[in-house]
Amino acid sequence: MKRTPELRGEAPALLLVELDPVTVIDGERCEDTYLAGDVAAVGAMREFCPACRQGQLQLVPRQDNVRIAHLFCYHCTRCFGALFEDGTQALCE
Repeated sequence: MKRTPELRGEAPALLLVELDPVTVIDGERCEDTYLAGDVAAVGAMREFCPACRQGQLQLVPRQDNVRIAHLFCYHCTRCFGALFEDGTQALCE
């Protein structure tokens, strides 16, 4: 059975919490930025960045140098964790 928007219902609201890049990605802090190599995002999410309100968030799953799956804004380079309304993690570890 193909899932259509009518069958999916409303998507749950997510609470976005800004994360320090040091805690989620292996890399180096250089002045006011954090550099990490070969981090791949797998797709755009429906949420926009709550900080800059311009960038659509990208999903970054766990990888070799990514410790925690998170959402990333390419526009302002911030990382976010996602929680459901009840406080449970929305992204699988």
